[in-house]
Amino acid sequence: MTQDVFLLLAVALLGVYTLAWTRRLALPWTELPVKTLAATVFAGAVVVAELTGQPVGAALRTAAVVVTTPFIAGPMLVMAVARGRRYAIADLIIQALYWTEAGRAAMRRVVVQAALQRGDADAALERLPADDDVAMRAQALAAKGAWQAVLDLPDGGEGDPRDLADGARVQALLALGRIDEAADLAAAMRARFERGPQRPIGYRSMTLAETRVDAERGNVRKVRETLGQPLVGVASDELYGLVARAVEVAGDRETATRIYQEAARAAPEGRRARYAERLEAWGERVPAASRPRRFGFATPALAAVLAAAYAGQAALDLSLGALVVGQMPMQPSSIAAAFGLGVAGFPFSDAWWRYLSYAFVHGGIIHIGFNVWVLLDLGRVYEARRGWGDLLAAFVVGTAMGAYLTSVAQAGDTLLLVGASGGVLGVAGALLADVVRSRDLHDRALTRSLVQWMVLITLLSLAIPNVSLWGHVGGVVGGMLWGFVRQGLPAWRGTGPVVGLLSIAVLAAVLTQVLWVVSALL
Repeated sequence: MTQDVFLLLAVALLGVYTLAWTRRLALPWTELPVKTLAATVFAGAVVVAELTGQPVGAALRTAAVVVTTPFIAGPMLVMAVARGRRYAIADLIIQALYWTEAGRAAMRRVVVQAALQRGDADAALERLPADDDVAMRAQALAAKGAWQAVLDLPDGGEGDPRDLADGARVQALLALGRIDEAADLAAAMRARFERGPQRPIGYRSMTLAETRVDAERGNVRKVRETLGQPLVGVASDELYGLVARAVEVAGDRETATRIYQEAARAAPEGRRARYAERLEAWGERVPAASRPRRFGFATPALAAVLAAAYAGQAALDLSLGALVVGQMPMQPSSIAAAFGLGVAGFPFSDAWWRYLSYAFVHGGIIHIGFNVWVLLDLGRVYEARRGWGDLLAAFVVGTAMGAYLTSVAQAGDTLLLVGASGGVLGVAGALLADVVRSRDLHDRALTRSLVQWMVLITLLSLAIPNVSLWGHVGGVVGGMLWGFVRQGLPAWRGTGPVVGLLSIAVLAAVLTQVLWVVSALL
């Protein structure tokens, strides 16, 4: 399988996910889902043709990559940019990729949703059509504090839009002091939910509406009891705000102040003002906003080392060309660092360091690109939970176990193992071990996502030639072993740094051995 076919396979799989996502934003026959479907089918057709022995040619493969990638990755790129509050850039991407008003309106909903999550009501209102999206407009006006404008909006329709719009109306009625009307509307929302269908958004909207009414009546016990259960999709500052309001109405201003301060600390910039105004009116200190957790340094550093190693690999292979080892043509980088089984004349084939060195050579730009991408995606999560030392240890153990399990399961075969997939899957396995027994709702969702992703990787390893199934399985097994062992180690602050320094020492020794072999080849 060539690199461009492998990339098209990944694009087609991503397209299936994107298609399911975009169909929730627009009618099936409009531009957004139609373009996504066409791009997915095109990419999939080229992959099927190549895998069934009917090659389409390099020109068509390249054209497929160029044409399909923007329309499959575009919606998620817009979402990522909008979540970073780069709304103007998101608008430009939408203008470039979608040419009908229906297509652009569907993608603008993504930007509006991101703006509402950040509390940027003005940015959301600017992008909403005047005669559409009553539910989103109601939420944006509520975020802006335009309470009468919320009540002046028409009915939100049926299903989720009506639930969202009614939730905003409850907010508006409470803000205007019309508590009994708000309670009646919340009761109507519950009756509608119990009649069914019982959707997640309907449950969230109904629960929030009832909790807002309880908070406005000072029913602290009921508010805390309700919010004691996880409420998916509700920001932490809003939960703090509801509890604070209940405590305030109940007359405990000192406690309310502390909780409002927590809400202000957790709130995004767009919603922070509402808590700050309350605290300033009481003459209380407004705390600094909590800084979002950024990348730890180990994840990008490890990714940079892998990328630098690939650059060195490319330079070495280009300068020396293919060499022959035991009648097998082989790239110099593979001679220096790959893990080899059954290759006659392969130097240092039994050396300990080859169980790790293969992570620093790759089969091409797509191979290294995917590994770095997944490492950055999963590594930052695990590093944020456990620290830099644990991340490096998971990578080392996963890499070693990937080579070891390959040597056991494929003993007697002739093969070369290259790539950081074992180490990256070691990080994934360690993360899975960290969340699999958790009762936290977000951890449960992460567990499901990790398991689904690992099943997909296993199926691809079985279906695609020259992809190491046992290297991947070994990486996951090694990572999970490390994850469970790590949980059993003493809760000493120095444990992470110690295992991290040991991992760095081992990897440095491995790279020293590789450079020694490279110097001999030169």
